[in-house]
Amino acid sequence: MELILVRHGETEYNRADVFRGRVDLPLNERGRMQARAAASRLSEHSFEAFYSSPLKRSLETARAIAEQHGGEVQPLADFNDVDYGLWSGKSVDEVREGWPEIFSKWVENPEAVVFPEGESLLSVRERLQAGLERLAGQHDGMVLLVGHKLINRLILCIVLELPTAGFWRVDQSNGAINVIAHGERGWMLRSMNDISHLKGMESADQRT
Repeated sequence: MELILVRHGETEYNRADVFRGRVDLPLNERGRMQARAAASRLSEHSFEAFYSSPLKRSLETARAIAEQHGGEVQPLADFNDVDYGLWSGKSVDEVREGWPEIFSKWVENPEAVVFPEGESLLSVRERLQAGLERLAGQHDGMVLLVGHKLINRLILCIVLELPTAGFWRVDQSNGAINVIAHGERGWMLRSMNDISHLKGMESADQRT
């Protein structure tokens, strides 16, 4: 299987320091332009299937790509964005002030974080690992998967066998394309955070 992993296009929350998670946001105008650019870049590929997080911003991006091929997008709960719980929709400053100890862990030791009334990063990694193995077991051709910043970063940590805290060292821009292969030796990263198709459309992405 060859997995084309894309991060969704920009939303209004991507323009601010706000924890998004399960807040179900649509793409903004630049996000739609980024989705169309990714679709154009991938128009000559031959896909076996099209998958996405269930959230609007990922589905919109995936559908822009799938439409080029006459395909249908299947939402997969395994690749939903992280549940930030009470942090969802809050700014970095609000979280820092309201949960100073947990926020400090988020910055310094994210593997130990359980978001208030939300998930832990370790449980997120476990569901992503299971989802990836299911895809690898179902397909041997090219597959599209559109996800989120943190989700894609953790997927890349899985592929590279990095610790969960390694996600801070992995960049994922809005509309970026990654290429991952799965074969007899397991996972292999072929390219990461390619935004060459987004000239003039890059997002001013934040820390969340």
